Amino acid sequence: MKVRSLSTSLTLLSLAISTQLYAQNVEQTSTVNQSATVEAEKPTQLAPIVMTATRSAQSIAEIAGTVYSISQEDIAKQAAAGKSTADILGLLVPSLTPSSGTTSNYGMTMRGRTVQYMIDGVPQTGSRDSSRQLNSISPDMIERVEVVSGASSIYGAGATGGIINIITKRGSGDGVNFETKLGVTSGDNFKSDALAYEAFQSASFNQGDWSGFLGASYTQRGEIQDSRGDRVGPEVAQTDRQDTETVDVNGRLSWQLADKQKLSIGAQYYNDEQDSEYGADYGPGLSVLLRGAKPSQKAVKGLELDTQPRTKRSAVNAQYENQDFLGQTLNAEAYFRTEKGRFFPSANALAHASIPGGRTFIVTQSETDIDVFGARLALQSKLNLAERALNLTYGVDYDKENGKQTAQLYDLNTFMSSNGLKFKPLNNYAFGPEVDTEKLGFFLQSQFEATDRLNLQAGIRHERIDSDVKDSVPYSEAMVADFVPTYQAKTLKGGSVKHDATLFNVGALYHLTDAQQVFANFSQGANLPDVQRMLRDVPANFVVSNQTIDPIKVNSFELGWRLQDDALSTGITAFYNKSDKSLKFGPPSFAIEVIDTDERVYGVEGNVKYTVSDDWNVGGTLAYTRGQFKNSNGKWQELDAIRVAPLKATVYSDWQFNDGLGLRVQALAIDGTDEARKDAIANGSTRPPAEIKGFAVMDVIANAKAGPGTLGFGVYNVWNTDYKSVYSQAVSTVYGDISSLAAQGRTYGLSYTLKY
Repeated sequence: MKVRSLSTSLTLLSLAISTQLYAQNVEQTSTVNQSATVEAEKPTQLAPIVMTATRSAQSIAEIAGTVYSISQEDIAKQAAAGKSTADILGLLVPSLTPSSGTTSNYGMTMRGRTVQYMIDGVPQTGSRDSSRQLNSISPDMIERVEVVSGASSIYGAGATGGIINIITKRGSGDGVNFETKLGVTSGDNFKSDALAYEAFQSASFNQGDWSGFLGASYTQRGEIQDSRGDRVGPEVAQTDRQDTETVDVNGRLSWQLADKQKLSIGAQYYNDEQDSEYGADYGPGLSVLLRGAKPSQKAVKGLELDTQPRTKRSAVNAQYENQDFLGQTLNAEAYFRTEKGRFFPSANALAHASIPGGRTFIVTQSETDIDVFGARLALQSKLNLAERALNLTYGVDYDKENGKQTAQLYDLNTFMSSNGLKFKPLNNYAFGPEVDTEKLGFFLQSQFEATDRLNLQAGIRHERIDSDVKDSVPYSEAMVADFVPTYQAKTLKGGSVKHDATLFNVGALYHLTDAQQVFANFSQGANLPDVQRMLRDVPANFVVSNQTIDPIKVNSFELGWRLQDDALSTGITAFYNKSDKSLKFGPPSFAIEVIDTDERVYGVEGNVKYTVSDDWNVGGTLAYTRGQFKNSNGKWQELDAIRVAPLKATVYSDWQFNDGLGLRVQALAIDGTDEARKDAIANGSTRPPAEIKGFAVMDVIANAKAGPGTLGFGVYNVWNTDYKSVYSQAVSTVYGDISSLAAQGRTYGLSYTLKY
C-alpha cells in the first residue's frame, strides 16, 4: 500500500511541478513574446531540412513526396533507460505502426506495406528478414532519422511501404567533446527486479582534416510489469526484452582527403542477450498447448534454458565522396554485415504418415545466420536544360547475402514433465535451405525545375534478383528419420529463382508560396518474399523455380500539401497503393505463401507543429489506413491489423525555457476496430482476425539544468492504463493467446547527461 501510494504521489508531483514550471515562466516570457510579435509579422526564410534518404541531398521543400526528418533532440527526449528505437519511432513516425514492445519490429508497417530500414544509407532489411532492425541500434547513437512514406525503389527492393534511414552520430563541433549519460527506469512499485539501467559514453572530435565519433552504450533490463504491477509473461513467438543485457558500440572516422574529397569509415558491434529465470505458463499438464486452454499469461519461475534469445550483429561500411569528379559529385560505398538472431523455443505439431499415430509434438528453437556484402555507386550531375536546372542522380548497386536458419531440437519428455520450463538439447537441424541472394540494380533519378514554382521529378530502376537455393533435407524429413529408424529422409532439390523488375516513379511539386507546396507522386516498389523462410515448411517434392516464388510489385499514388514557416509546420497526404499479389502467413502451418489476389490500401496521414511562443510548441500526427484484399469470391475483404494499423493519433505540448527547464506532455491514441474480424466471419472464415480494442496513453517528460549537466525525469503511461499493443492483440489469432500479453504499466525514468 505504501509503495502504491508513493507511485501515485510521484505521478501527481510530476504533474504539479510541470504546471509550476510553466507558471513560473509565463511572466518572464510575456514581455519577450510581445516584442517578438512584431518580428514575427515579417516573413522569414527557414533553413531547409536536408534529406539524404532520397539518394541525393535535397531540401524537404523540393521533394514531391511525403518525407519527415526526426532530429537528435526529438529522439533524446524519448530515450529513457530501456526504451528501444522501435518504441520511439513507433510514436514519432505518423504512418508507422506503434511498437510491439517486443524484440521484433514484425507487424510495424507503413501504409499497410513493408518498410526498408537503413543505417547510414545501408539497407538492413535483407532477403532473410528476422525483423530486428529497430532493436539493433541504441537511440543514443542516432543523429537523426529520415523517413520516406510510400513505395520506393530508390534503394532497391523491400520498400513497398516506405524507407526509414537512421543516421548515426559523427564528429562535430570544435576540438574534443565528451558525453556521459546515466539512466534508470522503474516500474510502478519500484521493485528492484523491475529496474532498467543505462550507461552511455561517447567521445567525438573535429580537428583539421579529421573528425570522429566513438560511443558505447550498456543497458540492463529487468522485468516488465503490467498496470497491476505483475510481471508480464514471456513473448514466446517474437521474444521480448525482459531480463536482457545490451551492448552497443558505434564509431565513425572521417578524413578530408582534399578540398572536395572525403573518406568515412563506420563500424558497429551490437549484442542483446536474454538471461531469464521465467518461462511461459502453459497451464496444468500443458493444457494450453495440448487442449487449447486459455493461458494465464503469467510468468512462471524455474526456466532452465542455456541458449536464450539473442541478437548479435557486427557491421562495417566505408563511404567515399568526391564533389568534383568529372564535374559531378561521386558517392561510393562498400559495406559488410553479419548478424545472428536466436528465438525462444516453441512447441508445435509435426504431422507425417511415417510417425506412429500420424503426428507428434516437437520443441524447437530457431536461429538465423545472415552475412551481407554490398557496394553502391552514385553520381550526381547538375545540368541546364532550356536555361533551367536539371539534376540527375544515377548509379549501380550490388548486394550479396547468404542466409540460413537452424533449429535446435529439445527433448519432448523433459519439456512436458517440467510443464514447459526445462529444455534438454538433442540434435540440430537445418530450418530451411541455405540461400544465396544476389541483387544488381541500375537507377536514374532526375529533378527538373520547369518554372520558378514547378518542379518535376522522374526516375527508373531496373533490378535483378537471383536466389541460389542449396539442396537440403527438410527438418520434418530429418526429424522423422531420427524418430523412425526405417525411414529414409528425402532431399529438397535446390534451384535458382531469378526475377527482374523495372520500376518507375514520377512526381510534380508546385510552390504555392515560398513556405508551402502541393505535390502529386506515383512510385513503384517491389518485394521478393523471404525465400529461405518460404521454403522451410514445403514438402521435399516442392519444385524451386520462378513459377513457385513470385515477387510482389506495388503501385503507389499520393497527393499532398505541406507548409513550413516561422510559426507553423504542417502537412497532409492522401495515398492509395495496390498490388496483384499478397503474402499469407499464419496457422495452422505458419508457412509463407504468395497468393495471386488483388490488394489495395488507402488512407491519409498528416502532421502539425505550431510555435505558440519562443518557448512553447504544440503539435501532433494522424494516420488513417484501410486495406483490403479480394477473397476467393471476388469480393473486397478487410486486411488485419498485422498488415494495416488502426487509426493512430498523437498530440504533444512542449515547453523549453531559457533557464534550462523543459517540459513535454504527449499522448498516443489508437482507435479500436473489428472490421477485419466481422468481414472474415461473414465470408465463412474459421480463423478470423482478432478484434483490436482502442487505447490511449500519456507521458510527461521534464528536464532541468543540474550542476554542469542536465537532469531528465519522465513518467510514462501516466494514468497506468491497462491495455495491449496492436501487435499483442493482433497475434492472438496468429500465435495464440500465449503471445497476447499486456503492455507495460506506469514507469518512471530518471537520467543525468553531462556534455563536456
